[in-house]
Amino acid sequence: MKSNMIVLGTGLLLVAGVAQAQPPPSKEITLADWGFKNASEIGYLSVGLLHKKEGDELVVHDIRKQKPTLKEPEQAVSRVPKIEGDLFLVARFDRGNLNRLNGYFNAFVRAPSQGALSIGPAPDGTSSLAFSYQNQPPGFAGFWVHLFDFKAPPTERVFLDATPFTHLTFSIRGAKGDEDLVLQVADYAWEKKEDSLKVGKVKVTKEWQQVWVDLTQLPKGLDKKGLASIVFQVQGDQQGAVYLKNLAFTKKKDIPIPISIDKQRSRSTDPKKAMWLWEAEKIFAGGNEEAALLAFCKAWGMTDLFVQIPYEAALASLPEAGRTPEAGWKIRWNPTPFRSLNRQLQAAGIRVHALDGDPRYALEEYHGRVLAFIGKIAEYNKSVPQEERFVGIRYDIEPYLLPNFGGVQKEAVLKQYLSLLEKSKLLTQKAGLELGVDLPFWFDGQNEFFEPSAAVGGRPMSELIIDRVDTVGIMDYRTVAYGADGVIAHGGDELAYASKRGKKVFVGLETVWLPNETQLEFQRQRGGRGAAIVIGELGDGRARLTLNFKGGTGAYTLSQTRSVDLPSSKITFFGKTKRDLQDVMEGADREFSGTPSFLGFAIHSYEGFRPWSERQK
Repeated sequence: MKSNMIVLGTGLLLVAGVAQAQPPPSKEITLADWGFKNASEIGYLSVGLLHKKEGDELVVHDIRKQKPTLKEPEQAVSRVPKIEGDLFLVARFDRGNLNRLNGYFNAFVRAPSQGALSIGPAPDGTSSLAFSYQNQPPGFAGFWVHLFDFKAPPTERVFLDATPFTHLTFSIRGAKGDEDLVLQVADYAWEKKEDSLKVGKVKVTKEWQQVWVDLTQLPKGLDKKGLASIVFQVQGDQQGAVYLKNLAFTKKKDIPIPISIDKQRSRSTDPKKAMWLWEAEKIFAGGNEEAALLAFCKAWGMTDLFVQIPYEAALASLPEAGRTPEAGWKIRWNPTPFRSLNRQLQAAGIRVHALDGDPRYALEEYHGRVLAFIGKIAEYNKSVPQEERFVGIRYDIEPYLLPNFGGVQKEAVLKQYLSLLEKSKLLTQKAGLELGVDLPFWFDGQNEFFEPSAAVGGRPMSELIIDRVDTVGIMDYRTVAYGADGVIAHGGDELAYASKRGKKVFVGLETVWLPNETQLEFQRQRGGRGAAIVIGELGDGRARLTLNFKGGTGAYTLSQTRSVDLPSSKITFFGKTKRDLQDVMEGADREFSGTPSFLGFAIHSYEGFRPWSERQK
């Protein structure tokens, strides 16, 4: 039974019309998981505050003795690019995420303002960097173009030496004209501050204008020998769209800018579409659910369905020496309803995969259970006609959700997970089943300290997983295709590696409701702003972290030093439109369609996607 609850804000809950105080968010940890003997050693904490419907939940991201410091170069490194005649063309913005200086582009917004940036057609049909926005002060909206690779560590970054040039130039137009836009520029020093200096207002009309900026007029104190970013920021309370192309540096004014002809890639087939289905019991509960599922899959052109199999598992006897890990495990499930469902789906051209997943399955003590499940599916396939079989096993295990993953045991957990995949591959290959695994896009990335986010033996976890399975689904949960923080940027490396290994990839997108998150950092220091974390020792090597919004001091208190809001709208399409989803799939398909490993898209999940789709009507 659901209660009638409305979250008013942090620390207050309205239940049946009566305001009640919530207990402060807290989280219990095992100190050894993070490499500590006692709580007094903790000097740095990174946590997330998930703003769930029932109240705020505290999640722990990182715990250390002190915050790592990034090694900075003694002086910034810059380089003059290869100049063709009197021109260096940074980007045409006709496709791709990176410009000729290995720089990304991206939107920046602060609520209540909104903004979206992509490569797409301007009103005249030509390709451009397209920025749509709704600016509402005190929020802000704008976008930047980097002139360096921000994903490189600070000691490896190379900025633009613009001393040979006299002008910065670009083509710009607006959807309505008279859009109020300001140009700003940052050198390496201002980029480090995450800020830029104002150059001046940009004239925007309904027609393309070639803007020329005299570099001698750049703000004082800006080092032209080490330029880092070109920034465009919206002014005032307004809504609109602007389009940018042909960004260049030149040795003289009014020289012609080469015009590109944007040839679209053609593809022989449409991208495949897959979907996760977690609550199979509801499909078999009667009514019209099976028919509704089939109709929905047909309407969206689904080619693959990952169906979680409801089953019970019990360890009847301990495995004897020399026996396989799955020996002694008893799996109970009812295959009867799947015979009809699989037959109907396959008749509609939809391949059915048996889905299984739990973070604990990464741990060796659970491997026997998981492998016994594979054996049960293999037995089922042998007992039924071809049209009623499963084509593969699908894992959505997500070991990073384990409480001990973020600390000192991370690599040990990942090694156990890889061992499970190796054992699973042997069984699935013998049974004629595909083995597919879902993984987060950041399994090949680095954290803000440029440390590997997930690696074993120095190799990224994404590569190690791809090596061991047939297909992967990248949980590439972003709601924009282009930009530094979009689907294309996060999925490109995995697709490239899978192509080298002859493997196939689904790019996953999210539609279910997710909470907004506030990421907070705390350190042991005086004069912290805002909240504090109070650490209480519980004995037996455990401690409790409690968020105190009023701040605090003391031997076991860390002060807030940073706060960043992460809206769920950047992760899930829950509050967005069908057109938004289609735009992202079309943009990603445009960039990925030439990649041999790219299969198509996987949508998470039927339980959220179907209600979302129905709301679009």
